[in-house]
Amino acid sequence: MLAAVVIVLAGCEAVQKNGDAPAAKKDAVAPEAEPLEKGEVRIIVENFVFAPAEVTVAPGTKVTWINKDEAPHTATSVDQKFNSGGLDTGDKYSFIFKDTGDYEYICTLHPQMKAIVKVR
Repeated sequence: MLAAVVIVLAGCEAVQKNGDAPAAKKDAVAPEAEPLEKGEVRIIVENFVFAPAEVTVAPGTKVTWINKDEAPHTATSVDQKFNSGGLDTGDKYSFIFKDTGDYEYICTLHPQMKAIVKVR
Protein backbone atom coordinates (compact mmCIF):
# COMPACT_ATOMS: atom_id res chain seq x y z
CA MET A 1 0.00 0.00 0.00
CA LEU A 2 2.76 2.45 0.94
CA ALA A 3 4.56 1.70 -2.31
CA ALA A 4 1.38 2.46 -4.26
CA VAL A 5 0.99 5.82 -2.50
CA VAL A 6 4.63 6.69 -3.19
CA ILE A 7 4.19 5.80 -6.86
CA VAL A 8 1.04 7.94 -7.10
CA LEU A 9 2.70 10.89 -5.35
CA ALA A 10 5.81 10.62 -7.51
CA GLY A 11 3.77 10.41 -10.73
CA CYS A 12 4.64 12.61 -13.63
CA GLU A 13 2.47 14.88 -15.75
CA ALA A 14 1.41 13.09 -18.88
CA VAL A 15 1.18 14.98 -22.15
CA GLN A 16 -1.52 13.99 -24.58
CA LYS A 17 -0.67 13.07 -28.16
CA ASN A 18 0.38 15.86 -30.54
CA GLY A 19 1.65 18.03 -27.64
CA ASP A 20 -1.84 18.95 -26.45
CA ALA A 21 -2.60 20.17 -22.97
CA PRO A 22 -1.27 18.01 -20.13
CA ALA A 23 -3.54 15.27 -18.87
CA ALA A 24 -4.74 15.15 -15.30
CA LYS A 25 -2.32 14.55 -12.47
CA LYS A 26 -4.27 12.91 -9.67
CA ASP A 27 -3.34 12.04 -6.10
CA ALA A 28 -5.17 9.94 -3.54
CA VAL A 29 -4.04 11.99 -0.52
CA ALA A 30 -6.61 14.12 1.30
CA PRO A 31 -6.02 17.76 0.30
CA GLU A 32 -6.42 18.99 3.89
CA ALA A 33 -3.36 16.92 4.87
CA GLU A 34 -1.09 18.60 2.33
CA PRO A 35 0.60 21.94 2.95
CA LEU A 36 0.49 24.51 0.19
CA GLU A 37 3.68 24.82 -1.79
CA LYS A 38 5.19 28.31 -1.79
CA GLY A 39 3.12 30.42 -4.15
CA GLU A 40 0.62 27.63 -4.87
CA VAL A 41 -3.04 28.54 -5.28
CA ARG A 42 -5.84 26.05 -4.69
CA ILE A 43 -9.27 26.14 -6.26
CA ILE A 44 -11.93 24.00 -4.64
CA VAL A 45 -14.63 22.43 -6.80
CA GLU A 46 -17.69 22.03 -4.63
CA ASN A 47 -21.46 22.54 -4.95
CA PHE A 48 -21.00 22.79 -8.73
CA VAL A 49 -18.82 25.93 -8.54
CA PHE A 50 -15.12 26.75 -8.70
CA ALA A 51 -14.08 28.64 -5.55
CA PRO A 52 -12.73 31.17 -5.94
CA ALA A 53 -14.21 31.78 -9.39
CA GLU A 54 -11.53 34.37 -10.19
CA VAL A 55 -7.88 34.34 -9.14
CA THR A 56 -4.96 36.54 -10.13
CA VAL A 57 -1.51 34.95 -9.96
CA ALA A 58 2.04 35.73 -11.01
CA PRO A 59 3.71 33.89 -13.91
CA GLY A 60 5.12 30.56 -12.74
CA THR A 61 2.37 29.98 -10.18
CA LYS A 62 1.07 26.46 -9.66
CA VAL A 63 -2.73 26.30 -9.48
CA THR A 64 -4.32 23.12 -8.12
CA TRP A 65 -7.98 22.20 -8.49
CA ILE A 66 -9.45 19.79 -5.91
CA ASN A 67 -12.83 18.14 -6.48
CA LYS A 68 -14.79 17.97 -3.22
CA ASP A 69 -18.10 17.25 -4.96
CA GLU A 70 -19.74 13.86 -5.23
CA ALA A 71 -20.04 14.43 -8.99
CA PRO A 72 -17.08 14.29 -11.39
CA HIS A 73 -15.83 17.59 -12.86
CA THR A 74 -13.16 18.95 -15.18
CA ALA A 75 -11.13 22.17 -15.26
CA THR A 76 -10.75 22.82 -18.98
CA SER A 77 -9.58 26.10 -20.49
CA VAL A 78 -11.76 27.40 -23.29
CA ASP A 79 -8.62 27.71 -25.48
CA GLN A 80 -7.46 24.16 -24.58
CA LYS A 81 -4.25 25.38 -22.86
CA PHE A 82 -5.02 23.00 -19.98
CA ASN A 83 -7.44 20.15 -19.37
CA SER A 84 -7.71 18.18 -16.17
CA GLY A 85 -9.71 15.34 -17.65
CA GLY A 86 -12.37 13.86 -15.35
CA LEU A 87 -11.77 14.47 -11.66
CA ASP A 88 -13.64 12.19 -9.29
CA THR A 89 -14.29 13.04 -5.65
CA GLY A 90 -10.98 13.78 -3.92
CA ASP A 91 -8.97 13.98 -7.16
CA LYS A 92 -6.82 16.98 -7.95
CA TYR A 93 -5.15 18.51 -10.97
CA SER A 94 -2.30 21.02 -11.11
CA PHE A 95 -1.14 23.37 -13.85
CA ILE A 96 1.69 25.89 -13.81
CA PHE A 97 0.79 29.16 -15.51
CA LYS A 98 3.93 30.40 -17.24
CA ASP A 99 2.54 33.06 -19.60
CA THR A 100 0.62 36.22 -18.76
CA GLY A 101 -2.97 36.47 -19.88
CA ASP A 102 -6.52 35.57 -18.95
CA TYR A 103 -7.39 31.87 -18.86
CA GLU A 104 -11.14 31.29 -18.86
CA TYR A 105 -12.14 27.73 -18.04
CA ILE A 106 -15.21 25.56 -17.56
CA CYS A 107 -16.26 22.13 -16.42
CA THR A 108 -16.96 20.32 -19.67
CA LEU A 109 -19.43 18.05 -17.86
CA HIS A 110 -21.32 21.02 -16.41
CA PRO A 111 -20.71 23.98 -18.79
CA GLN A 112 -22.55 26.40 -16.50
CA MET A 113 -19.50 26.13 -14.20
CA LYS A 114 -17.21 28.95 -15.35
CA ALA A 115 -14.17 30.66 -13.83
CA ILE A 116 -10.98 32.50 -14.76
CA VAL A 117 -7.29 32.58 -13.84
CA LYS A 118 -5.59 35.92 -14.55
CA VAL A 119 -1.82 35.80 -14.86
CA ARG A 120 -0.12 39.21 -14.35
